[in-house]
Amino acid sequence: MAPFEKVLVGVDLLQADGVGSTNFSPPVAEAIKHGLWLAEKSAASVTFFAAIDLPEETIASLGGDAAHMAGQLRTSGGRALDHLVHEAQARGLTADARLVRGEGWVELTREAERGKYDVVIVGTRNVGAVGRFLFGSTAMKLLHNCPCPVWVARPEPHPLPTSILVASDLSEVAENALRLGLALGALSGAKVNLLHAVDYPLDRLWSTGLLDTSTQIYHDKVKADARQRLDEQLARVAGPHPAKVELHVAEGLSIADTAILDFIRVHHVDLLLMGTMARGGIPGVFIGNTAERLVTHVSCSLLAVKPADFISPIGPS
Repeated sequence: MAPFEKVLVGVDLLQADGVGSTNFSPPVAEAIKHGLWLAEKSAASVTFFAAIDLPEETIASLGGDAAHMAGQLRTSGGRALDHLVHEAQARGLTADARLVRGEGWVELTREAERGKYDVVIVGTRNVGAVGRFLFGSTAMKLLHNCPCPVWVARPEPHPLPTSILVASDLSEVAENALRLGLALGALSGAKVNLLHAVDYPLDRLWSTGLLDTSTQIYHDKVKADARQRLDEQLARVAGPHPAKVELHVAEGLSIADTAILDFIRVHHVDLLLMGTMARGGIPGVFIGNTAERLVTHVSCSLLAVKPADFISPIGPS
């Protein structure tokens, strides 16, 4: 079975030049572009999804009758989504749209679970003053709560990735991330990098600060063991001779995300894949310290993969 057969694209109707306009803000336009590209390359269906969430105080501040305002937005929003469907169909894709009332991330999560989608694609906010991408509240809440992989797309000159990084902690969910990374590499022709950041826990016990012969031997053994486990992980997912995959073992120096962020910068990575971490049967995801920091500092698009035992805390409507 292909990894991507059903693609769900989140569309914020209010991030446009006007109500009903299809001239969307760069983050929304990027999510649409990524969704169309992935659906084309995967021969997948694509669904454009929007939720209307206008609190009473917002409607009151705009003036006019609340029911009339909501109806007008629904009509014009429906036209905007229909335009996207027609654009996708003109490319030969199977496409449809959903327009519901409710909070965006909640309804996207429900739709993802109800429709058994393979991936949800949303945009980010614009680049912040420090040059990193700002993940809006919708994207962050989807990363924590959505049952399927979430692709948060940053604006690029072209949607296809050219350099893919899979950050592996050697877990089962990292294997799922690697599987998707290899599939995207095959679709785009991008080089796929598999990275594990090692830590040296005994260094903190010894805590001399001096790198002697025994310390170097210990470091070399940790890195060699990590490299072997990466080889085994790659072989389980892709066989013994996968094309265009490079393995990397980096020294995280107790903070793995530093090594990952450095790799992204040096190797011009435009898509990072990583696994999230379940909370022991508790509905929802605790992304984990490393991944949590990466989400707030990463400068490229992100595809986050859920563990097999993930339970969404968002129930059906």
